[in-house]
Amino acid sequence: MKIQRGFDFPAGARTALYAAACFVVAALPRPAFPQTLRVSGLHGVPGGHLSASLRAEPRTLNPVFATEIASRSVTSILNADLLHINRTTDSVEPALATSWQVSHGGCTYLLTLRKGVRFSDGSPFTAADVLFSFRVYLDPKIAAPQRDLLIIDGQPIRVTQLGPYLVRFDLPHPYAAAARLFDGIAILPRHLLQPLMESGSLANAWNLATSPAQVAGLGPFRLKTYRPGESLTLERNPYYWKQDAQGHALPYLDEVDFSFAPNQDAEAIRFAAGQLDLIARLTADSYASLAKLSTAVPIRELDGGSGLGYDILLFNLNADVPTKAPQAARAQTWFLQEPFRQALSLALDRSAIVHLVYQDHAVPLATPVTPASRTWANPALKPVTVDLARARALLRSAGFSWHGSTLVDSSGNSVRFTVLANSGNRAQSGIATLLARNFMALGIEAQVVPLEFRSFLQRITQSHDFDVAVVALSAGDTDPNGNISLWLSSGNLHLWNQNQSRAATPWEAEIDTLMRRQMAITDIRRRRALYFRVQSVYAAELPFLSLVSSDMLGAVRAGLAGPAPSPLDPEMLDNIASFYLER
Repeated sequence: MKIQRGFDFPAGARTALYAAACFVVAALPRPAFPQTLRVSGLHGVPGGHLSASLRAEPRTLNPVFATEIASRSVTSILNADLLHINRTTDSVEPALATSWQVSHGGCTYLLTLRKGVRFSDGSPFTAADVLFSFRVYLDPKIAAPQRDLLIIDGQPIRVTQLGPYLVRFDLPHPYAAAARLFDGIAILPRHLLQPLMESGSLANAWNLATSPAQVAGLGPFRLKTYRPGESLTLERNPYYWKQDAQGHALPYLDEVDFSFAPNQDAEAIRFAAGQLDLIARLTADSYASLAKLSTAVPIRELDGGSGLGYDILLFNLNADVPTKAPQAARAQTWFLQEPFRQALSLALDRSAIVHLVYQDHAVPLATPVTPASRTWANPALKPVTVDLARARALLRSAGFSWHGSTLVDSSGNSVRFTVLANSGNRAQSGIATLLARNFMALGIEAQVVPLEFRSFLQRITQSHDFDVAVVALSAGDTDPNGNISLWLSSGNLHLWNQNQSRAATPWEAEIDTLMRRQMAITDIRRRRALYFRVQSVYAAELPFLSLVSSDMLGAVRAGLAGPAPSPLDPEMLDNIASFYLER
């Protein structure tokens, strides 16, 4: 899970582990024919060139260290994973592993690998590459961002190679979403990267100056050329291991060319001029502007519905509010009162945020579980609608009153506070302005304070010198564990009261217990019941206010088939192997 910086946020990390294998596999026989994966229902047309763009130049082509969107977008196409989450059904499917077996109460996963597969440079793929990859991701000296999720209760998953195409993963205890952890863990070519790891230079491997011949992956495309400051071009991987329904090799496209756009406006202009075939991660404003532009070619707009991102109003409930911030300390005395938080929620017009800020491309939320996590959202909890009469009654019950039209607390202090917003995010700034107007109906003076993102983040996560803030967050997965760092009191995104050594309140302790229990249960019905209870506790306590979840927006030129927005990264490129140009 991650704090979003506008609409371009690093995704969160995945992690892995390595357990020593005591033997060396001799030269491996190469099967005469690779075990290809046939994609049913796919009937595309081979050939063609796709033009897309990135809003920044990639920093690296190394999937171990690709953290920002531009690098991840490229590395996701160059590489492949053992198991893959179907972005349409949200189920785990075979990928480089043809099958998997679960035993020992959910503690052991035995993965059978696809035989005859080659990296994009023609070298064979075997279990040795899997073992090496997880050794890299787990190494604390390398500090790969993928490491955290595969360290369970402080213990790494153990990986053992049992044969040329058989790998065993041992978990310290049952982990409900273990199969999903294999999605997004790029399998690395041992023959190219092991010498660099042993020399301590892995972090510098596969920078943009690296020769394409030295970069190899198992994805549908491989590196062709890089032109600094201009573009990066990928060509189809001739060794890719997927086929369509007729047995034609994927990908269909011959090339994918990523040009670099300085911002979303420049990207939209290029798209309207016919210079781009696809545009993703659009804001509501940019999405609306496409309809007004005179386009060189017909376009097709794509609204994929709610994603995993969501906006919240964060209360400063931290135990270490600085003494040099008396206003924050005074405001906290109000925020610590549950009726006060509930009253503010009842004053917020979430439908206005949907309509005015997101131009109807968003949905109101009851909890931070968005509709994209359709299996896990508690159906009994509905978004709060405006009810000023009930809000005023709650405030009176908590000792607040009104002097004229101004709300005052039991000590006679006028209720006023600041609302922080990221100045670089027009949506957050717009939300903050609307909320300030909503609070006026209760006699509260709320002043919007826009801050540059670094200052904004520093106030929220370090100095804790703020009253409330509009924050954009995103879960890392549709599964409950994708938001676990928000829920756990020790989590790094437990933003309302950070740096807890143990739960500060009984209800936070209950959430900790519920989340840890669901992590170790494989029965989905029992997990849902526990996660529904987590959401119910949240809805009663409201440590922050869930506002809305914006839609996943993009567009393609007419004649390009295949692209569809997805809640999981890469948002519109996950199935790029099946993109084709209609003839």
